[in-house]
Order: sequence, then structure tokens, then C-alpha cells
Amino acid sequence: MLHGPSFWFDTRIYLSVTAALLVVVAYYNHYFAVLGLIILGALYLYGRERYVEQQKALDVYLDNMSQNIHHAAYYALQNLPLGIALVDKQGDLHWTNSIFDEWFEEDPEKSIFFSFPEFPLEELWGKSGQQHIKAGEKFYKIIYKAIVEEHEEQPFLLIYLTDITTYEEKRKQAFDAMPVLVHIQIDNYDDVLHGLTEKQRTAVLSEVNKRLVEWASGLDGFLKKYAEDLYLAVFNRQALDKAMQEKFDILDKIRAIHVGNKIPVTLSLGVAADESTTLALGQRAQAGLDLALGRGGDQVTVHVDGKVQFYGGKGKSVEKNTRVKARIVAQAIRETILGADLVLAMGHAGEDFDSLGAALGVARMARHVGKEAHVVVSQPGIAIDKLKELLLDYEEYRDLFITPAEAANLLAHQTLLFIVDTHRPELTAAPGLLKMVDRTIIIDHHRRAESFIASPFLVYLEPSASSTSELVTELLNYFDDKLELTRMEASALYAGILVDTKNFAVQTGVRTFEAASYLRRAGADPMIVRHLFKVDFDTIRARAEIMSHTEMLPEGIVLAVCPNGIKNIQVVAAQAADMLLRIEGVRMCFVLFMLDDGVGISARSIEEMNVQIIMEKLGGGGHQNVAAAQVKEATIEEVKRQVIQLSVNYIRESAEDESNFTTRS
Repeated sequence: MLHGPSFWFDTRIYLSVTAALLVVVAYYNHYFAVLGLIILGALYLYGRERYVEQQKALDVYLDNMSQNIHHAAYYALQNLPLGIALVDKQGDLHWTNSIFDEWFEEDPEKSIFFSFPEFPLEELWGKSGQQHIKAGEKFYKIIYKAIVEEHEEQPFLLIYLTDITTYEEKRKQAFDAMPVLVHIQIDNYDDVLHGLTEKQRTAVLSEVNKRLVEWASGLDGFLKKYAEDLYLAVFNRQALDKAMQEKFDILDKIRAIHVGNKIPVTLSLGVAADESTTLALGQRAQAGLDLALGRGGDQVTVHVDGKVQFYGGKGKSVEKNTRVKARIVAQAIRETILGADLVLAMGHAGEDFDSLGAALGVARMARHVGKEAHVVVSQPGIAIDKLKELLLDYEEYRDLFITPAEAANLLAHQTLLFIVDTHRPELTAAPGLLKMVDRTIIIDHHRRAESFIASPFLVYLEPSASSTSELVTELLNYFDDKLELTRMEASALYAGILVDTKNFAVQTGVRTFEAASYLRRAGADPMIVRHLFKVDFDTIRARAEIMSHTEMLPEGIVLAVCPNGIKNIQVVAAQAADMLLRIEGVRMCFVLFMLDDGVGISARSIEEMNVQIIMEKLGGGGHQNVAAAQVKEATIEEVKRQVIQLSVNYIRESAEDESNFTTRS
């Protein structure tokens, strides 16, 4: 056993004590003292020699141990299951361990990019952290650290690589196996089967079932029909990726079914994935189906990766022949108004005649049953100014229009707020008012967007209607038999229908003409409407200037840019877009104009084209053939390129669907 310095220190103490005792012995006997001194000296010399030998042995032991630890550390550094490398800013490798050399083949210049071209050196340089990277068929976890040396500024990056391919493969397998829930509904079940014989009805439903089963089977999924027009499908995440890649071609296959009449069958699908519980998955899928139906049907709403994606939406919204829903909604509105102390109505910011006419109709309902009612307007505009000008002579309309600030001061305990001609909170005339009122009723004819007013008390959303004024006119018809419209109210509603139908040329159905007939009988005056639609000379000149900046592109796409300095530019741009659509051969037209915080777009299209899909991708929305968008913090040239690219892609995809005979067989 080896002894350290502490042992020799203790030995010297013992020898010192012995020497002291010899001094005492010498006092009594000199001979014994001398003998003891000789023995003590011999012991001292022997102990000193033993100490030196043991110290040498200890040094040898420690030296051997140090060498063993160094070799062990070097071995561990070279053979740990980690690839380690030291790389400079140019990607040159200055040192690598053996594991790194096994994983990657190096070139003579020892550059990391030779065998690892995906390595994000520029992104990682000068930083410390970790991330996952794919290189070829392998996945690696990279831990990186900047190395700072004296007189040099971050000359090296030390990287540790761990092969996590097996883990990533297992994770991918688990991800691909995650369940996806799909709610499917036949949009126009009753309309498609109306007037068909029993044999034809069976043939239609059989063909729908057959194509749905084939679609689900092709995705290795499960399909269950649980009502006449409702289905439930379950498949995995990998199958969903395939369906999204194919852009849910089941919509085209179902739409190609025609038996007995000319009405095509259309589907709406609500798809949900990536939810933590089955309950959340089901709720999300049902919400997706409601959203698809609210947007007019014939489309798929996919909740995936924390966002909503839309597919389809090419079919025209089918007008509902029944008015049962209108009657039920009218009675529900009447009961709700009776329980309110104050009724407010507001449309979208930058009101047009449709939102103003609908708001006037709602105010008439409230005032008919003796409730205080007002219309909240955002700011002065052409439509508001013209309408106010006509209402000046009528005492009953003196305090009808109020500002958002005045509305906030009027709020009562039981205030009922109607939102007309929009359902998106950010587009309303007074978004702040929504947070102050507990009960809101939405009446709108636009296709439902992802953004929606939170927790409405009642929603009457009919994308098949021509205008919100048409919907409100029907509600007035069923609200009370004794309700009578004034000439101004009837004219405002009539003007609203004319604006959104472009004089009964767009999105017009049987119920549109019936609503117009009702308004004419109620006193709608074409002379008043004509006065509302009159424009000044500056507006006419502005339209002509826009037309002179028009560009005709291939595939029937027309694009115009509004010059700066035009008064009421949004209204003028919309009017110019309507004019451009009348040009022979035009399929889609877009008018771009500058706003204070970005670029605005007015879009129009012929019936078989859907500009709403294009505008949605730019953050806007609207109808299939009439839509708009506002792109924040962008330039005209940037938006112009986006519009052209999206339009070309849309037309190309539509052409591919038309030429795909498998979807039409």
C-alpha cells in the first residue's frame, strides 16, 4: 500500500517524541541514551529512504493513470455514438472524429458541403443551439456551439451529430397513422331528387354511394352512411395528404352525376386532423362541415396543422325553393326584438346600398313593434350621403343614422345588434361595438369566411341569395302581416338588390324577382333608385382613366390599375370592374388601387369562374363572381404579380378538371 506525505509527517512526529524521551534518559544514564540515539538515527534514515521510494512509486502510478485517462478520453471522443466536427466559416473541416468520418465521405479539401450539402452553415454560424436536419435518407439532431478564440472572432463552429433516423421513422409512422374524421353531406339532396321517379332516385343515390365508397377505399378508409344525405368517413393522416394532393377530386366525380334532371349533385366535407382527443376531432369536423355549407357548399374545409384550408367551391350556390327557413327566422327575430330595449343595425365599413337598404329594413321591423332603432354607419360615403339627402325631408328618419361613438353612448341593458351584409368582425362599421353588446344577429348572403363574429345569437346566412336586401325583404314579408314599408325604405331595399345583382344580371334567382315585386308593390320608386345611382362627371372621367390603364392577358384575364388621386376610389374601382367584365372574351377582371395601408382589389368573373377563391388567398372574400380583397403593406406591382399567378393557376386547375375524363365518367 502506498503512503503519501501525511504518513511521513506523522513518522517525524513520532521520532521527535522519541528523541525527547532520550534526552530524559540521558539525564539518568548516558550509555543508554547514546544507544537509543544510534537506533533513532537508523530508524530516521530508514524511514526517509522508504518515503523517497514510495513517492517515486506514487509518481509512476499517477503518471500511468493520467496516460490511461488521456487514452480513454481520446478513445471516447473518437468512438462515442456522436459525429463531432470542427468547421470554419467556409465549411472546411479542421477536425472530425472517427464516427463522423464513417457517416460522411470527405473530399480531399475536407469540406462539409461535399457529403452534407444540406448543412445550414450560414444559418448556424456564430450561434449555439440545436435542431433537426435531414440529409439524404437520414435524419440528424445537430447540437452546435460557436468557438471563440483570442484575437479571432468566432473562427469555428463545433457540431455534434446524432443519428435519429430510426426515431424519425417511428415518429413519421405514428404521425401517418393519426386518425382523420370527415363529415360528408349532400348539399342539395331534396333539389336533386325533386321530380324524379323512384328508379331515378335509386340510381342517383346508388351512384353517389358507389363513388364515395370507391374514394374512401382508395384512401384505405372507412365510410358509413348514417342518414339519407349524411356520411361519416375515417382514414389516417397519410391518406389525408393524398386526398389534399389530389385536391379532393371526389367533388368533381360527384358533380359529374346527372340522372333525370339538370341539377348536379354536390357534396360538402368537413375534415379534421391533428386533434388531441376524439371529441375535439368530431367537433372540429362538424364545424368544418358547417363552414363549408355556410360558404355555399360543393367544397371541402380541412382543419389541419392549426389552420383552415379550402378545396373546391367551383359550383354555383343552389337557390333554395322553400321559404320555411325565412318564416322561422322572421318569427325568431320578432320575438328577440320584443325582448330588447334598443335595436341597432350596422353593415360593413364603406357601406353600399345593399348594406344600407338591409339596415333600413331591420330598423323598420324594430320600429314597427315600438322599439327604438338606429343604423350605425362607419363614415361618410357616396351611398350614405345620397340616402341622407333624400331622407332630410322625413322627420322619422332624422335621428336614424348615428356614429359608432353615439351608438356606444346609447347602449341599453337589453341591446340587440344586427349585423347585415357581412359576418367578419374586422369588416363591420364599428368592430368595437361587437364587444359591448351581448346579443347579435347576423343576416348575410356572402360565402362564409374563416373569420366569423363570435357567439352570435342568431345567424341567417344564405349564399344562394342575390343580396342581403333580398333576405331582409323576405323576412319583412313574414315578420308581420300589418307591417308596411315607406316609399323610401322600399326604394332603399330595391336599390340594394339592384347593386348586388348588377341590375338583375348576376346571382339572380326566382326569389330575387319575387322580392323585387314585393318591394315595387310596397312603393319602391324607380325614380328614387335612379337618383341614388347617378354619378358625377369626375367619376365618369375616373372610370375612363382606369379603362385606359387596362391590360388584357391570356386566358381571358383583364387587369387594370387605378391612378392615384381618384375620389371615392373603392366605389369607382368596383364600377370599373363591372364595366371590364362586359368586354367580349373577358372571363375574369381585377382592378387594383392604392389604399393608405396597402392595395385594394375589386374582382369580377363570369359564372363558370370563381374569383372568390382567388381573393380568399389574398385575405379577402365575397361571392363566386363578385369579390374583393385588401392586401396590407404591399405595393401595386407585388399584388399584380400575385393576382396574375393565382389566376393562371386557377384556370390551369379548372382546365385539368375539365379534361380529366375519370371525374366525368
